[in-house]
Amino acid sequence: MSGNLQPVIVLVSPQIAENIGMCARAMLNCGLNRLRLVTPRKGWPNEAARRTAADADEVLDGAEVFASLDEAIADCRHVIAATARPRSLSLPVLGADEAAGKVAAWGGSGIQTAVLFGAEACGLDSDAVSRADGLLKFATNPEFPTLNLAQSVLLFSWEWRAVVRQSLETTPSAEPPTTRGELRFFLDRLERALDERGFFLTPELRPTTLKTLRSLFVRAAPGEREVALLQGALTALTREGRDGDRTES
Repeated sequence: MSGNLQPVIVLVSPQIAENIGMCARAMLNCGLNRLRLVTPRKGWPNEAARRTAADADEVLDGAEVFASLDEAIADCRHVIAATARPRSLSLPVLGADEAAGKVAAWGGSGIQTAVLFGAEACGLDSDAVSRADGLLKFATNPEFPTLNLAQSVLLFSWEWRAVVRQSLETTPSAEPPTTRGELRFFLDRLERALDERGFFLTPELRPTTLKTLRSLFVRAAPGEREVALLQGALTALTREGRDGDRTES
């Protein structure tokens, strides 16, 4: 997704090429395409990965291979490690939604983050986890917590996509509010027009009514084009008043 720097998904010592393909598919499903591999057991590139990638070729074609984890994360400022086992390191443990929120926020600020996933049989070792500043733990059944590699990548990627989509949807896309000077000019015109039409029934109620009207328009926060539309509508109404009221025959 545009507007948010993607995290890199780092697979540390993946053992089965087909699993790499399924991870690539899971990533692209959720809009991620930056894949890094650390010492894949079967070597790279590997055509077996394409058979399970379901046309997620752009992820596989762009995958980078590194001889060590340190090289793979050298350009990253934050590292999150996915692990199902308790660790002795005093690192914050994050659920998938919380981890995705942090990663998306970092990405939104242009900060590069890596999310690490370990080998299928044993996950990440303590040495790899020590590179992280947060642990990602999925809220699975505590009596059966194991996930396969692609499932883990998909769960995180899905949460990341949800956070980024929500951020894009809640980011104001409309034009910014007009200046208070422009709004005041319109409101002053409106006040004069209402005066001419006898809108204010008593002098006592006039100040309260004006405050209510002004508050209504201030809270609406109209943009410049919207105020221009209001100005045009007001001009049309006042012009009709000058030409004389129309009466039905």
